[in-house]
Amino acid sequence: MLEELDSLWNELNKTYIYIFIALMALYTIIRPMIKWAVMVKTTKFLNYILSSLLLLVLILSGIVLTAFLDKMILAVVLNCLALFGLMLIVIHTVEYLFRNRKKRV
Repeated sequence: MLEELDSLWNELNKTYIYIFIALMALYTIIRPMIKWAVMVKTTKFLNYILSSLLLLVLILSGIVLTAFLDKMILAVVLNCLALFGLMLIVIHTVEYLFRNRKKRV
């Protein structure tokens, strides 16, 4: 029993790392497209991206919820998304504070 839990824990650790790396890569790829879309004011493109993402998340959630082990993977994905969002908030807050500090000096 303990060996099974240990191997499951090792698999989850790898899963966290892979999902977090995938999130960072996707963010890095998509960010310039979103900046361009906002600059050009193409709301149709942004609507397409967000609706596709929502559809993908809903479909994948339905697939993932069909098996017991995959429920753990869904939890890992949700935890990684929360951690990635928190990381973005911290990075943008620090950038904002440094920008304002430079303007005052």
